[in-house]
Amino acid sequence: MEITTQNLHQAENAIRDILFMFLDMVRSYSGFGHNIDCGNFSPLDFIDAVVYEPEGYTFSLDIELLQSGASIALLSILVNAWDEFDSSDVPIWPVIKEIETAYRQGRFSHFPDIEKAIGLGLGNNQDAFRQQLPIIYSAYVRQFFCNVADKC
Repeated sequence: MEITTQNLHQAENAIRDILFMFLDMVRSYSGFGHNIDCGNFSPLDFIDAVVYEPEGYTFSLDIELLQSGASIALLSILVNAWDEFDSSDVPIWPVIKEIETAYRQGRFSHFPDIEKAIGLGLGNNQDAFRQQLPIIYSAYVRQFFCNVADKC
């Protein structure tokens, strides 16, 4: 997605959902868990979003938070699939195929650790997938809150 003045509000709402999702992860599981509240935004729209600011104008948009948070929301969907079906191959969840398409297109390549986790989540080794999740949680969710605390 290209973020412009026309859809900036949509990106800001997505960040609001991501922050709430991060808080839910911390409070509910101190990590990934079943049925994390990811909000109402469409994560696939933002995993590789780019910002186009008008000349002389700067959006106060944390693009890394937006992209990584959207990717983490998709990982949460994969966690739910594994929890409920012992597999990520869930034909009744079309979003799984969309995640797989995005993965094959390299749309997660700007976050190699997340890309690895997505690949494992789409694979057939649940243990390897679940071992990668604390690494992602620590690098993105926990680190986000540590960075905020350092600025207080």
